[in-house]
Amino acid sequence: MKNGRPDTGYLHWKWNPRGCKLAQFDPDRFLESMRNKSWALIGDSISRNHIQSLICILSTIEKAVEVYHDEGYKSRRWTFPTYNFTISVIWSPLLAKAAIFEDVNGVSTSEIELHLDILDTNWTKQYQSFDYMIISSGKWFVKNAIYYENNKVLGCHNCPERNFIELGFKFAYQKVLHNVFNYITRSNHKGMIFFRTSTPDHFENGEWFSGGSCRRTGPAKEGEFGLSDVNRVLREVELEEFEKASAKASANLVDLKLFDVSPLSLLRPDGHPGPYRFFQPFAKDKNAKTINDCLHWCLPGPIDSWNDLLMNMVFNS
Repeated sequence: MKNGRPDTGYLHWKWNPRGCKLAQFDPDRFLESMRNKSWALIGDSISRNHIQSLICILSTIEKAVEVYHDEGYKSRRWTFPTYNFTISVIWSPLLAKAAIFEDVNGVSTSEIELHLDILDTNWTKQYQSFDYMIISSGKWFVKNAIYYENNKVLGCHNCPERNFIELGFKFAYQKVLHNVFNYITRSNHKGMIFFRTSTPDHFENGEWFSGGSCRRTGPAKEGEFGLSDVNRVLREVELEEFEKASAKASANLVDLKLFDVSPLSLLRPDGHPGPYRFFQPFAKDKNAKTINDCLHWCLPGPIDSWNDLLMNMVFNS
């Protein structure tokens, strides 16, 4: 709304499951139950999007106080002083060690150098300090990348000018998630760990770089939208690796849960910023050319329903 989106109908729709009543997120109850606890959301910009939603809702009870940010404001931490409750977002878009070559606008100048066998210490060094974590990844694996194991080039994804074996992003995502889940299931961590599935995008008539847009103003009917080929592959890998990890976690008394937001998010093509990711893009020129954001979510918007689901999973576990 602040950025100029003219319609507001998307604000009045909310996802509910069939056959049961999903309680609305209660910020007062949540904060009371989280006294002296800590949360972390670990992943990419969708994790940042999610924590913005969560903090906005919690701040209706008490204003969050920022106590840390890294140089680029990608990893941040807030506290709710009355409750001694801290919540962090940790930037780790690939969950593994990676050299990323992007400018401030997110334009790549070279392939990502991704070490499939080394997890990112951005999150692993803090892992034991959190009572609750939501770990996620996905979309960054589609980017052009060179893959390493044992510090040697193994192959790549989409690098036609390089003399490397084309392994594809599915191979890399499967390898990294396998290592992430191995780390989690062997960790002896006593907190609650959620693995969040990747969120679908709703680009139509192209992608973000080729004129794709998301102009819908209402939710989709069930079955109207299917997962794109990329999103389907990501989801297949996630569910397969989680299923294998779940058995190990149970045997090792690790509390690992699947936070599956994909089906409910797929129904909300109306909930993205579209051209309104930036402030008033058409204020000076109503025909201005813009890049549409059909991946992240408006605030308030459909992503707020993730918190309803999350609270129910926490309190009913």
